[in-house]
Amino acid sequence: MITMHIGLCEGRHTVKTNEGKDLDDFIFSQVDCPMDFISHFHTAKDYFSDNNAHTWKDGLYLYITGLTPLLTATLLAAEKQGIEKLILMHYDRESGKYIPQDVSPLLE
Repeated sequence: MITMHIGLCEGRHTVKTNEGKDLDDFIFSQVDCPMDFISHFHTAKDYFSDNNAHTWKDGLYLYITGLTPLLTATLLAAEKQGIEKLILMHYDRESGKYIPQDVSPLLE
């Protein structure tokens, strides 16, 4: 079983997991046109396909680091690629940690 920790958009924030590990894998590296919804969907879908997302049975922890159109495209691509366990990680300024939101039931 594999658990993945991935950032949404590289370069927007320094990202460390709650365990202190640097996050160095991101779905999007550079976004020139934030409103290119179709392209973003295909980028996320290709990322999941290229990285064998169907094997991530213990979950994908997605650290939300950027733009809403990228998150929307990624959620749609995750559903399309059959990702079964998806936890969105939202940064909490007060604690300095990420708070998990399990959206897996929405993907069924």
